[in-house]
Amino acid sequence: MNKGNKLFEYRIGSSLPFGVTKVQDGVQFAVYLPKSKNCSLKLYKRGKKIPDAVVVLTEKFKVGGVYFVTVCKADVNKDVRTIEEILSQDYEYMYEADGREFIDPYAGYVTGREHWGKRGRQSKPVRGGICIRSFDWKEDVSLRIPYSDLILYQLHVRGYTKHSSSKVAHKGTFRGLIEKIPYLKDLGINGILLLPVYEFCEIAREEEKKEPTESVMDEIKENKINYWGYGTEDTYYFAPKAAYSSNPARPSEEFKEMVQAFHRNGIEVLLDIYFTPGTNLFLMTDCLRSWVLKYHVDGFRINQDVMPALTAASDPILSGVKILGAYWDMNELHGAGVFGQKNALGEFNEGFMTDVRRFLKGDEGMVERAARYFYKNASDYSVVNFITHNNGFTMMDLVSYDVKHNQGNGEMNRDGTEFNYSWNCGVEGKTRKKSILDRRMIQIRNAFLMLLTSQGTPMILAGDELGRTQFGNNNAYCQDNAITWLNWNMTNTATQIHDFVKKIIQFRKAFSVLHQAKPVRMVDTLSCGMPDLSIHGTQAWRPDYSNYSRMLGLLYYGEYVDTGNGRSVYIIYNMYWEAKSFDLPNLPKGRSWRVMIDTYDNTFESSLLKQKADTKAKSKKRTKKQVDLQRKTVVPPRTIVIFVEEYA
Repeated sequence: MNKGNKLFEYRIGSSLPFGVTKVQDGVQFAVYLPKSKNCSLKLYKRGKKIPDAVVVLTEKFKVGGVYFVTVCKADVNKDVRTIEEILSQDYEYMYEADGREFIDPYAGYVTGREHWGKRGRQSKPVRGGICIRSFDWKEDVSLRIPYSDLILYQLHVRGYTKHSSSKVAHKGTFRGLIEKIPYLKDLGINGILLLPVYEFCEIAREEEKKEPTESVMDEIKENKINYWGYGTEDTYYFAPKAAYSSNPARPSEEFKEMVQAFHRNGIEVLLDIYFTPGTNLFLMTDCLRSWVLKYHVDGFRINQDVMPALTAASDPILSGVKILGAYWDMNELHGAGVFGQKNALGEFNEGFMTDVRRFLKGDEGMVERAARYFYKNASDYSVVNFITHNNGFTMMDLVSYDVKHNQGNGEMNRDGTEFNYSWNCGVEGKTRKKSILDRRMIQIRNAFLMLLTSQGTPMILAGDELGRTQFGNNNAYCQDNAITWLNWNMTNTATQIHDFVKKIIQFRKAFSVLHQAKPVRMVDTLSCGMPDLSIHGTQAWRPDYSNYSRMLGLLYYGEYVDTGNGRSVYIIYNMYWEAKSFDLPNLPKGRSWRVMIDTYDNTFESSLLKQKADTKAKSKKRTKKQVDLQRKTVVPPRTIVIFVEEYA
């Protein structure tokens, strides 16, 4: 039944997907309402309070629990535009069921939220927009970069370019990210993980609280910004966020242009999607499929406590993209017939973050645990390592604060984790003491080396390579200001860290032993006299896992890599507060060790990046030469030194 507008006709639809879809003879609307009564589709002229047309959803439109309605132009409609152009340009839509009006959960565009953080009596109503315009993807294809070659970079779309120092024309938007592609390429990034970019309500009203121990804070009621975008009920997972678009009327097209631009520059795009508890399973699967099919997204981080791991891993469409979860039960997946997921499934490895932080700060009893994370590389899935991510301290704060400083969040510093495993290097927060600043820089270099020389996929938190600080805030979920916006001013500190990180990424890419596709086995499978990985202490071939030890040596032997630079790499970690003498493991005749990186002196021997691995024939020729190898080295306190194999 049609109420109001006589320029449209309504026919029975019959095809998936849900939401709004262009079909052969019109535009189809499909919605799942299995137990609802008195259902209707309402078409509104944009911004108008009264619907222009109401379609009562009778049983004739229903298949199972789904209503399918196709809207067509009536014969009396003299508008020269097509029906999809009319609806896309002039109309919004809502559903009503059981007396309640609501937005289609499958809406690909949401109107009324075009301006970040601004709602009021004069604001436009929040409704489903109709977005069915075609997009020319040209030659765009999925990059499918192996995890072993991936350098991930986690960022917030708004915060990354919102600061005036970003020097982009479209601050805080998808287009602003496009403008920063040259920077990311130059740094060496080939994958970005975006915090929520779907349509969430960033204006969150805090519940009234009572604090009996603080009379001043007895009752708090204030508006807050949900900066990250997690956990809101008023979320529409299929719609790119309009407030992140430089043209809020066309967020879908701008997001596609962004993905297309990143792919053209060899960078994958992954999304962090947090499904709220109770979200329909079919909707979650359809959501991920939609981002892959419509937007060419390369992967997702999902919360497995809501979306079952098996569902994501076994879906035919999703089997070709990267899925990051907290864990993967391979017995469960194999039992369901899911195999060969090494380049699809990734473990978002918080264990690495915790134990490597503790090793970095010199906690006792951490050598063996840290070592296992450094070389962890499963056979059935991949591992994503990080030392910092959006929820917690930045890298600079990790070496500048012993405790959190979240007073600005309005929760009396009781929010955020108490367990930061950080060390302020002697002074809490800002300081001018050169000895403290130097110590912090060494620790930052140590942290980046631990991350970027580990076998899993490294993930860098955006801005860590520039020394970004949140001033001790480890839970900046409600901060939309200088605390969370990336400051692009290249201070001396920022330049030093940036240049070091860029060099270490180049180093990682140049040496195949540091990012092997297969797990290391720590046995001599080639009968060459050396295992692929050996573990050492201050004495060669004798790892020291004692409780008081802070010393570790890892030798990755170059003969075990098939491609790229096949030279061996020996990494010495001295996290003790005094200098220590380390033995150097013997190499075959004709080869020697040379220092490439020293975090204490901030040395980096770039010429070693260019040396190519010798062939076996050349190697045999050189073994006839007798070379006096260095047997020992003294490593300064809290320092990492990396030796690279050289031919005589």
